[in-house]
Formats: sequence, C-alpha cells, structure tokens
Amino acid sequence: MSQLIYIGGEQFLSLEVVAELYKVKTVWLHEVCAQGLLASSEHSDVGLCIAAVELDRVGTIVRLHRGLELDLEHIALVLDSEGDPSGSTGSAGD
Repeated sequence: MSQLIYIGGEQFLSLEVVAELYKVKTVWLHEVCAQGLLASSEHSDVGLCIAAVELDRVGTIVRLHRGLELDLEHIALVLDSEGDPSGSTGSAGD
C-alpha cells in the first residue's frame, strides 16, 4: 500500500507517516498543524494529512524544537521573522 494520499491532485502523507519520518510524536505534530504552522494539512479517510511539499518546513520546525528547544509559539515567531520560503506564515487563516 502506498503511503502517498492524493487530495485534489496534490500529494499528502498521513500524520503518522510524517511523525515516523521525523521521529516525533503524532500528538506533537498534530499540535503543529493546530497552531497553523503548516499551510497545507487536510483531513482524509485516514485522518489528518500533511502535504508532501511541506516536508522541508516540518524538518525546519523539528530542528528548531529539538536543537534550540523552542516551543511552537516561538517557532512561529522565528519562521515569520525569517520570511520562511515555503510561503507559510504561521497563521491558520493563510
């Protein structure tokens, strides 16, 4: 079975698969999505999914959390101040 999920022609991965790739807990990754740090997350038959194009941003968020021990609020500030190239701004309304 493929780990890729297609929604509207775009490739997504389940929250669980992304959590496994980055060695983080699914609960934490769900909170990342709930805080609006990822622009492309969707619900599907398998639950919450993250767009494959967001994987670099997930990696950045994980590095900021692990390396600098930043919480999600501070990670959002860092990403906003750096003008993150992924286009995500950290606000859920974008």
